Parts: sequence; structure tokens; C-alpha cells
Amino acid sequence: MQHLTPSMDGIQFKRSLAFIVGAVASVSVVCMLLSLLWLRDVRNDRAHTVNVNGATPIFVGSGSDGGCHGTQFTTIQQGERLPVRRIRYLKGCAVIDVALPNGQQGYVVLGIGDVSVNPPLPTI
Repeated sequence: MQHLTPSMDGIQFKRSLAFIVGAVASVSVVCMLLSLLWLRDVRNDRAHTVNVNGATPIFVGSGSDGGCHGTQFTTIQQGERLPVRRIRYLKGCAVIDVALPNGQQGYVVLGIGDVSVNPPLPTI
């Protein structure tokens, strides 16, 4: 009767496979955690509204694309309330992506025009 003993190649393969599976699982958990934190941040941003207190320029696209000096495509007048899609803090300014009443999207640069954010943004 022959005794079957695992070969060194088989043991090495199992150890390598276990290491790879563990590494992939660890990276997956970290990526999932970061994704959940990002989704929570977006959800918190959408709890805000922008109240227009005076004529304010709305810029084309997203604040991440145009930044602090985008291309203006319209002006929104006093009294409008715009739902916030995303708030971004850039190096030189803060921008707020908003949904316009006609369904288009654009962004407001804080400090250009006259808007207030409700609930107020945290101050640093």
C-alpha cells in the first residue's frame, strides 16, 4: 500500500493561492469601505439646498471640470432654491453642483454671486 504525501509543489501552490485570496479579500474590503464613505458624503451633500439671494452666475458642467473659473451659461435670479447634487472644496474655492429648475445641471462658485446654503456648510 502506498502512502500519498503531498508534494512540495502542491503545498507551495496552496500557500500561494491562500495568500492571493487573502490579499484580494483585504483589498476588496478596503475598496468597499471607501466606496461606502464616498456614497455617504454624496448623500450628505444632497441634504443641502442653495438659496439664491441675488443674481448669481451658473457655470457649465460640473465644478470638478470647470473649477473656480468656469464658463458661465446662465444667471439665476433671487428667490430660487436649487437642490445640491455635490459640494466640492477645491484649492482656490468651493463649488456646488446644482440642479436647475429646467432640468439642466451646472454649478455655483461660492463667493461669486449671492447665495446661501441651507443647512449651512461647516466653517474651517
